[in-house]
This record gives sequence, structure tokens and C-alpha cells, in this order.
Amino acid sequence: MGHHGTVELSSPIRRRRDGRYAIRLDPNVRAVLANLAQQLPVALEARDPTTRRLFPPAYPGAAFEQAEQEYRELVDTALVNHHRKALDVLAATADADTLSEEELNDWLAAVGSLRLVFGTRLDVSEDMVPPDPEDLAAAEYGLYEFLGELQYLIIEVLAAELPERGRPDGAL
Repeated sequence: MGHHGTVELSSPIRRRRDGRYAIRLDPNVRAVLANLAQQLPVALEARDPTTRRLFPPAYPGAAFEQAEQEYRELVDTALVNHHRKALDVLAATADADTLSEEELNDWLAAVGSLRLVFGTRLDVSEDMVPPDPEDLAAAEYGLYEFLGELQYLIIEVLAAELPERGRPDGAL
């Protein structure tokens, strides 16, 4: 038992003594992550509208249309390559029992990208009410929530390695 009678559960992601990260996820979860990581690059290449949050504008508004176009020409290929690399690593290592720090950082980027796409598709906002369990969007919303929890766990385990001086006060 933890503080105030709470039960402490161990994270499915933990750093090992050798510096690698142990990953304990259900095989079905691993299969879903790999499948999603294989699907998103197709949407990236097609510039599917659900990927728009992966390419945030630098210059909002019609007055800056030329500047935005120049920015897109400079960074879009790099952004696509960044997202593709992270998704490729997630797909390739979804069944792995351990990950290097670089691979775990790629998982973080890929999970964040997937979550942004689901958030766009669901039109998630701060004042959104979760869909009714009978709603067709409920399953996607559950996946969106799961991706958020996984993202949190990855950040938490990576942040544990930060020096105390650079850490924010309070829990993450």
C-alpha cells in the first residue's frame, strides 16, 4: 500500500540497470500500436486532413500566405521524415521486450503523432464530453485516451532520469 491507503501499481515501462527500458504491454496492445504505426505514414504522404496537427502553421492568416508557403517548403519534408522514422521504430519494435533510450523517445514521438491524429479525427477540445459508449466514436475515443496514458507513462519514465536541478516541482 502507498500513501493514504492507495495501491501502488508498477508502470509497464521501467528503466533497467543496463540503461535499457523494459516494456510490459499486452500482445494485443502491441499489435494495435504496430498496426497504427504502419497506417499513419500513408495518411502523411496523402496529406490526409487528420494529419494537419502534425504540420502546425508558422504564419497564421491570409496576410502571411507567402511566408507560410516558404516555411512549408523548408520544413515539411523534415517533419514527414521525423514522423515516419518514429512510426517505423514503433512498428519495428512493438513486440520488443526492451528498448534503448532512443527507441523509447521514438515511441514517444510516434504515440504523440497518433494521438494528435485521433484528436483531430474526433475533434477533441478541452470542453468535449466523451462520446456515449454506444456511439461509434467511443472506440476511437478510448484509443485516444489510451495513447494519452501511454504518452504520460513514457514521459514519466524518461523524466525520472533528469537531474533534480532541471526537474519541475511536483509530480509530472
